[in-house]
Amino acid sequence: MTPAQFEKHIEPRWQKLEKLLTDVEYGKPREDVEELPATFRQVCHDLSVAQHRMSPQRLTQQLNALAIRGYRVLERHSSGGWEGFVRLFIVEFPQAVRKEWRLFWWFTALFYLPAVLIALITPSHPEWAMALLGPDGMAQVESMYGESSKPSDYVRESFGSGFAAFCFYIWNNVDIDFKTFAGGIVGGVGSLFALLFNALFLGAVFGYVHYSGNPMTLYTWVIAHGAPELTGLVISAMAGMRVGWSVLRPGRLERRAALVLAGRKALPLLVGAAVLTSIAAVLEAFWSPLNLPPVMKFTAGGLCWVVLAVFLIFSGRGQADAA
Repeated sequence: MTPAQFEKHIEPRWQKLEKLLTDVEYGKPREDVEELPATFRQVCHDLSVAQHRMSPQRLTQQLNALAIRGYRVLERHSSGGWEGFVRLFIVEFPQAVRKEWRLFWWFTALFYLPAVLIALITPSHPEWAMALLGPDGMAQVESMYGESSKPSDYVRESFGSGFAAFCFYIWNNVDIDFKTFAGGIVGGVGSLFALLFNALFLGAVFGYVHYSGNPMTLYTWVIAHGAPELTGLVISAMAGMRVGWSVLRPGRLERRAALVLAGRKALPLLVGAAVLTSIAAVLEAFWSPLNLPPVMKFTAGGLCWVVLAVFLIFSGRGQADAA
């Protein structure tokens, strides 16, 4: 095939790619836009063949410019912007949780069992909870969940407004998640420690309220935002453990390469955990302080747990699996 014949043979492909790229760049809808990746790969192959056959410089430069343009368009639309972030949370995050379902249930048990245990033994042995909470912690628990206390009064006195409380909660919740994840770099030990510490602290709070406070006030306060907040904490520990495991057992990869690969796989888990705890911050700042009948609080809280479970079990099914 002569250079002229080769150019005539590939011309319909690169013209088609050019038209597809132009329409995508200008936001024009096309029914055949799904053909863009395949057409891009064909043109890249044509460029390789043209370079190998030493085709005219004009042709190779034109194909090379078109390949660069196609790469930029595909990279921008596949990984950037809000659409990419929404897909990461709605599709890739629940897929990643389901893929790690064994680890999820192990870490769920590792969190809730110690918390329940310390909560059960505290009423008869309050010194356990007192040691964990400390004087400041006990004072805060009593100010929020005492016999005559209202959490809404505590929020108003401590933060002044729901928005200020939201800012504190979102900073505090996401900070805990990222620290839990970052602790995984030490072979996963840091993530396990953070998870266990938060479990014992939570159990101490519940146990101490049963010992000297008003449990109903506590339960109506935490029932709604507890679903995304505690689940986000468990998942951030999972992500940290996956990174730590890659350091301990890199397999045939170098530890650096294994760590990078594990970080990429853990990214949906970490982002999802951060979004869940951000949602928890909204609920804790604006919904939990409302003085509503307990039946309304428990109904809303139960709905939060059901919606979260349905989301993690079903969201993203039928779509391409997360990498």
